[in-house]
Amino acid sequence: MEKRVEQPDWNGQRYFPISAFYRQRFGEKVYKVSVATSETCPVRNAVNNSEICVFCDKWGAAASRIELSGTLEDKIAIGQKNIAKRYRAKAFLVYFQPYTSTFERVSVLQSQIETALAQPNIVGVVLGTRPDCLPQKIFPMLRKLNEQSFLSVELGAQSFVDTQLQFLRRGHTAQQTIDAAKRLYELSGVDLGVHLMLGLPGETQAELVEMASVVNSLPLSNVKLHNLHVLRDTPLETLFQKNEFTPVTLENYRDKVILFLRHLSQTICVQRLTAVASRWDELIAPQWSRQKMHPVQTILDEMERRDIWQGDLLGKSAEHH
Repeated sequence: MEKRVEQPDWNGQRYFPISAFYRQRFGEKVYKVSVATSETCPVRNAVNNSEICVFCDKWGAAASRIELSGTLEDKIAIGQKNIAKRYRAKAFLVYFQPYTSTFERVSVLQSQIETALAQPNIVGVVLGTRPDCLPQKIFPMLRKLNEQSFLSVELGAQSFVDTQLQFLRRGHTAQQTIDAAKRLYELSGVDLGVHLMLGLPGETQAELVEMASVVNSLPLSNVKLHNLHVLRDTPLETLFQKNEFTPVTLENYRDKVILFLRHLSQTICVQRLTAVASRWDELIAPQWSRQKMHPVQTILDEMERRDIWQGDLLGKSAEHH
């Protein structure tokens, strides 16, 4: 019988959820308040006529419509009110989500972070950015603020396979992501996470196992998983209409996520298992991306059925399952 790594106590979960990480860190439930401060990114604003990311829409790939008008204080207050009403939340992280938060001038970004941290019930800040948008002068600022409060940076890696990054039109390489993660940790000490897309064209089991291995080798505390879905008015919609891109089925995506999780370190928490396309009027395919709970439950049910969990095959190759 194959020997597996034991399952830790994750409150009955078969993977290490971000909620458990936050509870360990803050001693209570913590919720993200997403705010929009950036209006573009290096790719959209490039002077060399770079193509925009294949999946990105006018909302900067944000999961839902985010209030664009008003002051930062107003945006945070509105977000807190909505989340508190739904979840009775009392502690919040301000998440600078759409586009590229570090594409602002460092002085502007510092002011925004300080404003966010000064708001009631805010216990930290999360910055969403790209691995190729981290100027040297940003690291001292991040280190200083990280010493004062919880500060996390999420890198939009999407893949560690260069051919996939080229398909996605990301405009950066896998090595740039690896280097950025190491520099961020060494020079600022911030909490670090990466966003990854599963279900890309031609993706192999070996690539998924290797992707988990790369994540395990980096100074990361968390990972966020997405399925690649087609939104209206994106380059991916054009490819989809030309039959040059076919989204994965839910069952196929389920198996990919499970394979990745089984080789993921048990010290790395998982922010999300699937992407949720909450703007239904803009979703082209797959239709299962409309649902928030069913895809997640499909993954968890299969892990339960097979009695498997995150990291139980850690260190084993793709041929072993």
